Formats: sequence, C-alpha cells, structure tokens
Amino acid sequence: MLWALILPVVAAFDRGDHDEVAREGAKLGAAGLAPLLRSDRADAAIEAAASAPDGYELLVDLAAVAGGWDRARAAPAARVAAHIADAMDDATERDLPDDALAAAQDAWAAIARAPDRWADVRVHALEVAAHVARARHAGLGYDLAAFLHDPDPEVRRAAIELVPAPLPADLLAPIAAAISADDDDTVALAAAQIVCGELASAPADPIVAAVGDRGLDRIRALVRSHPKSIEAKRCLRYDRQ
Repeated sequence: MLWALILPVVAAFDRGDHDEVAREGAKLGAAGLAPLLRSDRADAAIEAAASAPDGYELLVDLAAVAGGWDRARAAPAARVAAHIADAMDDATERDLPDDALAAAQDAWAAIARAPDRWADVRVHALEVAAHVARARHAGLGYDLAAFLHDPDPEVRRAAIELVPAPLPADLLAPIAAAISADDDDTVALAAAQIVCGELASAPADPIVAAVGDRGLDRIRALVRSHPKSIEAKRCLRYDRQ
C-alpha cells in the first residue's frame, strides 16, 4: 500500500476535517481507497468513499466491512454504500461493468437477508441492492415475498418502500395483502401508502379488489391514528362501510 498517498485522508479523518476527507476521497478514487478499506483504518476509507467518483467499484469492499462484527464500521459502511448506489445513473449509458455491479448487488442482498445483522445495516443493504438493480435494469434486486415475512418490521417496511413507482402489476397482490396481514402498523401503513397511491393514475378496480374488505378496514383504522397519510386515504373513497 502506498501510505504516502493515503496518509492525508487518514490524518484528515483523525482531526475531524470532513471537507478534507471528501477532497482526498475524490482524489484517491476507488483504486486508492480499496486497500485502505481492507486495513485497520477502514473507518477513514468509509467516509472518503462517499466522494470517490468511481465509488461503485467499492461496493463489494464496503459489503465486506458491513458484513463484519464491528458495528462502528458496519453501519457507516452500509450508509455510505447506500449513498453511492442511490447516486448511480443508468449503468448501461455509463458503460459500467455489469459483472461487477451484479457481484455488488448479490453481496448486499445477502447482507439484507442475514437475520443476525443489525436492522439499520439490513435496511441500507436492501437500499443498495435495489438501487444497483435499478441501474442495471435488473428488476427489484431482492425477493419481496421473502422480505414481507421477515421477523424485523423495519426490514419489511423498507422492502415495501423500495418498490418502484408505478407499482409493477405482479407486486400489487403481495403488498396489498400486507395491509391487512402485517401485525405492525408502520408496515401496514407503508403498504397502504404504496398501493392506494396508485389510485392517482391507475384503474381502481384491480387495486380495490387486491386490498379487499379487510384491507379497507385496516386502512380506516390506520388513517384515524395517522391522519396525514394522504395516499392511504385514496382507498377510502371505495370503502362502502
């Protein structure tokens, strides 16, 4: 490792100079930061990675950090990876290597599935998988049906909220079912917001049928306790009770 090149970013991190960390990260890029991510100063590289112009090349290395047992590094690594993935444009237009992106998507989806990971790390991992899949035009990026049965409500909610709009037709039924079936109100409300929001531009009949009477009952109760849930209220136009 060329320590002369990476010492400035480590020094800037140690003195809390976040602007300088960002500048050094932009200069070093993925090639300069990858070795640092694998060292005992990974914390400096994690922060700097957010500014690397080719940060997508660090997604697999960041997944290795996020998959470890040092929470002080795992959580920031997941947050930075989510930031990098969210900022990605169309991968085909930028001619990004699909094999590298596929490997990154798989690595982060595996972290999202891991029940022994912290909830925030898993949620950010889902974000990475979803954003990379979007850039690759490779579907949702994770198995929605499996995540709707995850024990952690934060993960279930994230899996719903990351579904793209307009809602793909094949995802209407499972998300609508979560409105009445999920025992956590935040998850059920997220599902209602997604499904009922489609009524602004999509035909009502299939949406209302998917929600069903039990779903409408749940939505009615949810909007009483969450009156600002504007999208969920759209379904109540079709509540005949």
